[in-house]
Amino acid sequence: MKLKLRKQPHPFVQPGKFSPLLMSVTLALALNFLATLAVAEVKPAYALVNCRLIPVSGPPIDRGIILVRDGLIEALGPSDKIKIPADAEVVEASGLTVYPGLISAHTNLFLEAKEQEQPQTAEDFLSAYVQPSTPQQFPELQVFREIKPRKQTVEAWHKVGVTTVVVAPNRGIFQGQSVVLNLNGDQANQMVLKQPWALHINFTTERGGIYPSSLMGTVAYIRQKFYDTIHYALHQKKYLTSPRFLKRPDYDPFLEVLVPFVVDKKPIVFQCNNQEDIKRALRLIEEFKLNAVLTNCNEAWRAAEHLKKARVPLLVSLDFRPPATSLYNLQGEAARKKAEAEIYPANAAGLLNENILFALTSFGLSESSFVKNLQAAIKAGLKPEAALRALTVEPARILGLDRQLGTLEPGKIANLVLTRGDLFEEKTRVVKVMVDGILFNYEEKGQ
Repeated sequence: MKLKLRKQPHPFVQPGKFSPLLMSVTLALALNFLATLAVAEVKPAYALVNCRLIPVSGPPIDRGIILVRDGLIEALGPSDKIKIPADAEVVEASGLTVYPGLISAHTNLFLEAKEQEQPQTAEDFLSAYVQPSTPQQFPELQVFREIKPRKQTVEAWHKVGVTTVVVAPNRGIFQGQSVVLNLNGDQANQMVLKQPWALHINFTTERGGIYPSSLMGTVAYIRQKFYDTIHYALHQKKYLTSPRFLKRPDYDPFLEVLVPFVVDKKPIVFQCNNQEDIKRALRLIEEFKLNAVLTNCNEAWRAAEHLKKARVPLLVSLDFRPPATSLYNLQGEAARKKAEAEIYPANAAGLLNENILFALTSFGLSESSFVKNLQAAIKAGLKPEAALRALTVEPARILGLDRQLGTLEPGKIANLVLTRGDLFEEKTRVVKVMVDGILFNYEEKGQ
């Protein structure tokens, strides 16, 4: 016996007819979906009112308004000259001073030490304790792939006014390629401003008898790699132009990575751990006509004459610890501490007196040490306005981001720091920060 199934019409649908109820439900769902999309795409607009503005690119504005829309500065000026849009969220900033967000153009933020893998076999065990026969270099490393942003770290740097950082690799001679990040949260993809920025090279040596085991050997090793890169690029170009009767060049992944930096002149950053490293780097830059930047440079004042002639961009760390090779270290603990407290803090002021432009960085420092040492540099003769430029305009220019960052101007990225008091004074506190137009509030109750 066959059961005969009878099709029942949907309660909302009558055959051959449109259900008004179904149509209304469908329309409501569609409108709701579209409304959700619209909300997701619209970014908030802000009007920060009654604040003192420090544009850096121009004179201060004592009673000003700054408008932010879609993460960019829309307008700024005196209160009687700026009209507040109807859709803007008004942020009362009376008693606060607004600065461009600070830029630290060399850090090792968000990098975690790699865990050592446990040997699984006898061969693995032996290889873990046998030094490789060649230096371990990482020019192909794009450090962006290794960073792990943390909200706690981001907020800690916000509270000292830093909104943009360069994260650089820190292993080997050819260390790898850095990335420029806006500290707008903890999602790496949303933080990137420039990826990659530069290739980083450090004047260091290899251990265990591996070449290069001396600084002279390190310089020779770098020079040889540069010459090999030039030869490799020429061979490749010649072969691509006319491959007949010409042996195909072997592919070299190491040199392939160096070609854009050595031949095409993308930025190379030399880490200069003492005054001799500065001289080494300047010789290499001149020999190979590199587009280069010097970083660390806490002994830059010792090489001022060389730097004035070379006119190479400088990233100067506020780390005042004398280099291991320094005479102050060799003279004992008392001499080292005296140098750290009195001599190295004057490095930036000495460069300023020599009319050498530079950017300041937090390289090698925690956020608290960065603030403390910045104040020490100002006490040692660095003018506050010069310190501000060295953490805004100058790093933006060196990074090639001066059209987006470094000053308060319409059209630039809304990276703002709101303080109660002048930025570099000891008792001043950062109470609000804006990065990419995202507002972070750090004002404590009772302030």
